[in-house]
Amino acid sequence: MGSDFLFIDDDLLPDASPEPTASEAEPWRILVVDDDVEVHAVTRLALGDLRYKGRRLELLGAMSAAEAAAVLRAEDNIAIILLDVVMETDDAGLKLVRFIREDLGNLAIRIILRTGQPGQAPEEDVVLAYDINDYKSKTELTAKKLFTSVIAALRAYSDIVALETNRRGLQQIIQSTDRLFEMRSMRQFAAGVLTQLSAFLRVKPDAILCAQRGTLHDDRTGGETPGDAAWSSGALPDGSIYVLAGVGSYAEAAGQAGAGIPVDLADRIATAFRSRQSHYGQNETTLFIRVPDGNEVAAWIHTDRPLDEVDRGLVEVFASKIAISFANVSLYERLREANETLEARVAERTRALEDANAKLERLATVDPLTAVWNRRHFLELAGAELGRARRHGRRLSVFLLDLDHFKAVNDGYGHAAGDEVLRVAVSRAREALRTSDQIARFGGEEFAILLPETDLAGAHVVAERVRAAIAGAPVAVEGRAVPITGSLGVAEWDGAEPSIEQTLRRADTALYDAKQAGRNRVCAATP
Repeated sequence: MGSDFLFIDDDLLPDASPEPTASEAEPWRILVVDDDVEVHAVTRLALGDLRYKGRRLELLGAMSAAEAAAVLRAEDNIAIILLDVVMETDDAGLKLVRFIREDLGNLAIRIILRTGQPGQAPEEDVVLAYDINDYKSKTELTAKKLFTSVIAALRAYSDIVALETNRRGLQQIIQSTDRLFEMRSMRQFAAGVLTQLSAFLRVKPDAILCAQRGTLHDDRTGGETPGDAAWSSGALPDGSIYVLAGVGSYAEAAGQAGAGIPVDLADRIATAFRSRQSHYGQNETTLFIRVPDGNEVAAWIHTDRPLDEVDRGLVEVFASKIAISFANVSLYERLREANETLEARVAERTRALEDANAKLERLATVDPLTAVWNRRHFLELAGAELGRARRHGRRLSVFLLDLDHFKAVNDGYGHAAGDEVLRVAVSRAREALRTSDQIARFGGEEFAILLPETDLAGAHVVAERVRAAIAGAPVAVEGRAVPITGSLGVAEWDGAEPSIEQTLRRADTALYDAKQAGRNRVCAATP
């Protein structure tokens, strides 16, 4: 093919973009599909130095529709295809258009048809029947017109990609915030924010989330420690920050003060707090998030690239959604902590009431000095035991114990010594009793003992054992030896007595006999 019809009267135009060139920016990819080698050469020559939005062009080539289809299957980020209509067949280019739109489902790529035989594929018919974006005769496609067509196509492609990116981004934001709304722990939520933000920006998680916050008094340690749910807005007196969560290189920084992260990173986060604005760098972003309840947080993330306007806009939308989630999680934690505090207070109050009830019950049934049953509870136990003895025809006995000359102990050694003598006497008596026997203090130095399923002879044996245990040795009180003995009266319930009180009266008579007989002895009541 001769070159006189292509680029014959125009010089290549300069960079179409006023924006600065970013050497790392991904180039615009253009696929040239034509079976004429010279068309590839002159197209590459014409577009080789073109820039749009600071990005250069990368030209790919295919000599047939089949070869172009293979390239399109492997590459999904081609912006423009300059497509010849007639190649291996008269309609190879048109079939490729159908393949792109219908089989690949690629609606973003801009298709510019170029033909050397306009009559074979009339423009009106092609434009109506095929989803193409421009149709040019090779004889009319000068350098200026090629430039205009390519820039127009790139602008349209950029807008379409931005719209699609916005759509996907908004969808991701909705999905991300839905997942984050399910989190109820501030630490879990904070880590989730960083993970979702990294996924949203398509970068490896390497980020940190911080708050400028006060401290709460921790009663467990007595010191000042940061609270999980209460975090304050505004700068602290020393400008410090607190790390809520970290991922990647900063995973271990969670729960630490700002001193736990690099100084330059802490400065960027502090700057975001001071300015109350997000900041975008070449390969990093510091995102300022104002929470509806008045609190503030800042997220720093390594992005590997400068964020374009579309990404920045989506990030700001993400931040606004996250701010609401932060407020919800913070409220949930405060409610949970309040509920836990209330439950703890209720449990504490319940324990106090149970302890008070136990103390009241003990005071109602137990003698506070000797820790044995009191008279009232003894009579309740004895009444119940008498009922069982009556129903089942069992034997039942009691005996009364009275310490000898106890008034002399109080007068000679003091009441404290008297109290100690009572406690020792009870301790010795309990060691001599059986596990089924019940002992109670009836008043002063007098005690009653209930012996279930015991006849008079058996009760006499137990009483004698108790007497011997009490008199076995003096009681040591403040370095002095206080001798003690006891007199005991034994009686057996005779089966005709309606209550245990009658049996106790007979035991009291036997006790009187023991004292009259010289004390320190056991006497049995007569039926």
